Amino acid sequence: MSALTTDVVVEAPVRSRRDVRRFQRYAAAVVLLMPATLVGIGRLFQTNDDDTRAALDRIAQQPGRQFTFALLGFMGYVFVVPAFLAAARLARRRRPVLTTVALSVNLLAYLGGTAMVGLDSMYLAGAELPAEQRDAAASMIDKMWSTGLSGVSTGLFVAGHVIGAILMGFALRGSIPAAGWLAMILSQPGHVVAFVVLQNPVADMAAWLLMSACFAFCAAAILRTPDDAWEVPPLTR
Repeated sequence: MSALTTDVVVEAPVRSRRDVRRFQRYAAAVVLLMPATLVGIGRLFQTNDDDTRAALDRIAQQPGRQFTFALLGFMGYVFVVPAFLAAARLARRRRPVLTTVALSVNLLAYLGGTAMVGLDSMYLAGAELPAEQRDAAASMIDKMWSTGLSGVSTGLFVAGHVIGAILMGFALRGSIPAAGWLAMILSQPGHVVAFVVLQNPVADMAAWLLMSACFAFCAAAILRTPDDAWEVPPLTR
């Protein structure tokens, strides 16, 4: 008596040429590493601007430092919204409501705070003026910081950045290790200590790098996420 065996051939799923989900995940992982890291490194080139007029004189002596600070800040600003979108996609499966609120606050903060990027460049432009014209430039910069749309933009960024990061940290619980979402939450008290207590750019860099550490955990989790869990596949027809 012989046993009849049947070999079952299972065909591997064929990826559509239009399926960009894997590329999206890899791109999201790279983008997540950019914003907080770039801004944090930029703090090493920051000029003390408690006295705007004195800051313009110091920048005039080393304009390359302010250019680097402004450039890294601009690049960080370019990547920060895509980074939070990627983190939100990771968090939303477990905490969709909290993730939506956190993402909305962060988008409001970063999209509404774009005037800060221009203000960083104004310091460089003011420092390039002749010394006798820098008093007027300093007055204009101070006025822009405190009034009008620039003042609203700055306030929106500061408040939204702090609240949004804390909310996103809580939204990421369970999606990344505890060290990751705690780093996001603790980065905000770190900013307060750096600015108010220590008044030290290096301490503020450390706070930004805490956020970068959280995003690194998010990047690792996204790389481990299957394509089907990341996004629905494209239609074949």
